[in-house]
Amino acid sequence: MNKSLNSAIILAAGNGSRLKSSTPKVFHKVGGLSLLDHVIHNVLDAGIGDITVVLKPEYENPEIEFIDKAIVAYQSIQKGSGDAVKCALQNPANRSNEGWVYILYADIPLISSETLLAWSDVAETCEKTAVVVLAMDSTNSNALGKLEPASSVGTIKGIIEAKDATKFDNTIPLCNAGLLVRKDVLQKLIGEIKPSPVTWEFYITEIVRLAHEAGYVCRYYEANVSELSGVNTRQELSVLEGYFQDKMREKHMNNGVTLVAPETVFFSFDTVIENDVVIDPFVVFGRNVHIKSGSHINSFCVVEGAKIENAAVGPFARLRPGTYINEKAKIGNFVEIKNSTIHEKAKVNHLSYIGDSEIGKNTNVGAGTITCNYDGFNKHKTNIGENVFIGSNSAIVAPVKICDNAMVAAGSVITKNVDFGALALSRVPQKNIEHGSIKFIKKCRQ
Repeated sequence: MNKSLNSAIILAAGNGSRLKSSTPKVFHKVGGLSLLDHVIHNVLDAGIGDITVVLKPEYENPEIEFIDKAIVAYQSIQKGSGDAVKCALQNPANRSNEGWVYILYADIPLISSETLLAWSDVAETCEKTAVVVLAMDSTNSNALGKLEPASSVGTIKGIIEAKDATKFDNTIPLCNAGLLVRKDVLQKLIGEIKPSPVTWEFYITEIVRLAHEAGYVCRYYEANVSELSGVNTRQELSVLEGYFQDKMREKHMNNGVTLVAPETVFFSFDTVIENDVVIDPFVVFGRNVHIKSGSHINSFCVVEGAKIENAAVGPFARLRPGTYINEKAKIGNFVEIKNSTIHEKAKVNHLSYIGDSEIGKNTNVGAGTITCNYDGFNKHKTNIGENVFIGSNSAIVAPVKICDNAMVAAGSVITKNVDFGALALSRVPQKNIEHGSIKFIKKCRQ
């Protein structure tokens, strides 16, 4: 097989009504990435560059990650998977008579590139092979179709769709999770697919029966259920999320990351964590996170869009997009940081909000400090230099610059720049009223 000639068709025009959602099923997410994006990403990883995605017309210009890597075809009327494939065949990459075409389902998102390649290897076992079905165990479900065995071991003569089946006698307890079809055979036979007498839909799975009757060999390749499970309900979506998270946990631990309680840590599809990082229980990673060796993420942190270099974060910290934590910095409990750079050995240890800011080396930000970055209309930046001490419960009102070696007294509201080495103090003078407390209590008791 010349794999460079292979292409893929991803069927993504279904309604997904059982999800009971205004969001189309294939745009729901697992690990921060849409179901459709997962399939495109894995197809690309397998070295298959010609991809056609079949969508409903109302899904035009979908906001998904990898749509620019595919050609989009639209299925105006949902007349079944066979009709959807016909729409995709308008793509010249699929009309060639050379190579093979993968027919994949966007609601089966976790199929790996390794499985895609192993599946194609089965097609090389016999020159007369025209179709290879990707199959998974369906022993415990009559809601899934079944494969019909042919006379030779490992070959099949058809797929019985669950909607059409009255009984599953004399079938293999495997169901269809995708098709790999020789392009010349697909071109030759797709026009012969007749609608189901039960649903009046055109099933692309009929290509197996037609190919068998035309004298071709049809085979199957069985893969792991965790990769081939589909989505029709919210419960099934949660099961897929579980499969995905287990896979990510295993990947990171194999790469030298310590997960103290793996089942409590959740990853995005693009989370990058280097070896010798320790992740404590109950941590959630969103999109675009990169954590370098030596870092320690304590419990109950949420990290998204952040880069952390050999630093300690948490517990109970939230890092939002645009955050960069440099080496030996310390971000403590109940601290939120957004779009800010914390330089080497700086500390923001307690109960603080740092937004649109830059904090220099060896600077200490006291408990309860906030950078007031938003004036109700625009965001402004705070620049805090090196070796600065910010006293507790201070409010730094941007735009403002606090120069190196300066100090800000606790409880101050800083609205002006603070010069090098200066002490900024901005608070109402304390006034003590003699016997004031005793007088107040007496008055309240009268």
